[in-house]
Amino acid sequence: MRFRFEPTVEQRTALRARLERLQQPALALEILRSSLPAGFDPTRVVCTLQRAHADRFVMRVGLRSDAGEERAYALKAYADDFGRQVWAHSQALAPHHPGNHHELSLPMRYLPHEGLLVFPWTDGVFLREIVDERTPELLRQAAGLAAFLHRLPLVPEQPTTAEVIAAEARAQCEALRDQWPETGPLVEPVMAAIAEAVATLDPAEPALVHGDLAAGQFLWTGERLVLLDLDMFGYADPAYDAGHFLAQLERRCLSDPALPAHAAQWSGCFRDAYLAAMPQVSPRNVSFYQGVTLARKIHTIRRNRISEWPRLVPRLAERALAALEAVVSSEQLR
Repeated sequence: MRFRFEPTVEQRTALRARLERLQQPALALEILRSSLPAGFDPTRVVCTLQRAHADRFVMRVGLRSDAGEERAYALKAYADDFGRQVWAHSQALAPHHPGNHHELSLPMRYLPHEGLLVFPWTDGVFLREIVDERTPELLRQAAGLAAFLHRLPLVPEQPTTAEVIAAEARAQCEALRDQWPETGPLVEPVMAAIAEAVATLDPAEPALVHGDLAAGQFLWTGERLVLLDLDMFGYADPAYDAGHFLAQLERRCLSDPALPAHAAQWSGCFRDAYLAAMPQVSPRNVSFYQGVTLARKIHTIRRNRISEWPRLVPRLAERALAALEAVVSSEQLR
């Protein structure tokens, strides 16, 4: 499981150069030629940057022919050779691609000379942006799609243990405390709770996991949900994905006062549907990974939301501590 990757200066520079090249329509068309259907001859090309980070970017390329026929593709690049691993994982997933009821977004081609993954573009609305009466049912569908992924008989790598995930979370808390000492009284109890809780977890069989499961990874097309960004894949307790999703949902509810009153029920919609579909997954372990993810997101909030962190970080730390303490207390009650 790829937790963090810090590209070198040279890799960042090379990635920016590739991004600049791909923003040239003629070059983007040349790269896509081999992926276009027979008989489709585009005369208009529009390149639109979708996301850019230090280690990767995604570009949308829209194509239109004189006859009015349109196609769109996503080009994804990484600062290192990680695209090759993502392509290999996608090839292993492809035979299990489920069709219309459960949809995985998989690349259609890998271009090694460009270091690019080519995806068919999918139009839709991110689940995180849907905050109306559709949300509960869509969260249940997202839980079902997560369960589908976790049941696939694939072993993409060596297992990532709970101890490794706990150590990663504690390291982020330590880095947060060292950089911003004022956060020490908030994160130190969380660090201690992680160490105590990880020793009490229920045994778990590892499974294929998404690795970054959140509402922002699901796209609603109007007919079905599509699960995106399968490049953080791992082999771990499937409770990791469920806990990560719930933590991201909880973080959203804590930080966005504009959400409707029924948002408080969203976590239960996902959790209940997921555990019903995956009864072998430990609810205690789900709570553990929810607490661990909340702890990791404290660092993100402190770094990125400068004006809001005094309000948000204490609440995140409180919720992380509550989830982790619930793991220990439920063990003591057995």
